[in-house]
Amino acid sequence: MPDKEFLLYQSLRGQHLIGKAPKNIVVSELCGLQAQFQNNPGHALRVRAEDFTEPGWSGGLVKLWTLRGTLHAVLESEAGLFLSARPAEHWDDSWDIPREVKPYWAEFILDQVKSGNGEREHLKKACADQGMEPELLSRVFYGWGGLLSDMCRRGLVAYSCGAGKRFVPLENVSSWERDTARAEILRRYFWAYGLATLSDCQYFTYYKRAEILRLIEKFSLPLKSLILDSKEYFYLQEHESGADIPHVLFLAGFDQLLLGYKDRTRMMREENRRDVTTNTGIVMPTLLVDGLLSARWKKNASAVAIAPFRKISAVNRKRVVREAERLFGAVAVKFETS
Repeated sequence: MPDKEFLLYQSLRGQHLIGKAPKNIVVSELCGLQAQFQNNPGHALRVRAEDFTEPGWSGGLVKLWTLRGTLHAVLESEAGLFLSARPAEHWDDSWDIPREVKPYWAEFILDQVKSGNGEREHLKKACADQGMEPELLSRVFYGWGGLLSDMCRRGLVAYSCGAGKRFVPLENVSSWERDTARAEILRRYFWAYGLATLSDCQYFTYYKRAEILRLIEKFSLPLKSLILDSKEYFYLQEHESGADIPHVLFLAGFDQLLLGYKDRTRMMREENRRDVTTNTGIVMPTLLVDGLLSARWKKNASAVAIAPFRKISAVNRKRVVREAERLFGAVAVKFETS
């Protein structure tokens, strides 16, 4: 009979945490990697991509506001899929920027980006030099969106996925019909994140349950399902059993393993919810130890700090040290005490 460990194994396998895959496949199948913080996509790929390299992981990727209206690293070649799934409407007054001024300043900023001057601070200075009033300037370059976010949603520019705050022009963005784009995202979700409930899918995509059911029927998605503890779980990829869950996994902040499910009990005890996600909604980098989230971790130039919120045995502490050294090279691993 399937149990929580079985569910977790299928999640780890589908998300390439058991058996790595090429970077482009990982990013594509997972519907991008949440990129609210610069280093998170890189670490998510470090533990999943067989061709990961420290200097080269961001090649071919851009950052856009996609699922749940949050910033994700996606393949530049697939930008059109995610933009089409939540198409931009006409210019509006969002961010308290008058709609009538947006086209002018969007065109000005795009010209700057196309000329190779896409650094955020350069764009801000160029707009000021062009006569943008200080109050408008603060709204256009608002840290959580602004006009640059609107431009990204229209497929004009994207954040570079490398270091620094730099924008690049988007060229030859493909256009999908909205339903077709959303159905493709649902297909990828149930392939990589299944076994998952409809509530999990709603949580991940922000699509309404009725829409998910409509798209499944409209596009004849060949979902299969099974019942566990009176809940129905859906999937596309045939599941496997018999393999072991890794003793230790270093998960990124905002890791897709956590973001993929509303119900995280396959990997987390309810009493540890606030150890994993802060009151402000920040999903911390965590350690999965013998199938349970058990600690936060943080890396600096020479050390990895481990802050357990569940007991980690002496044997598993040694495994944590070995895994940190395998991932990061010669680093000191320090276990903090509460």
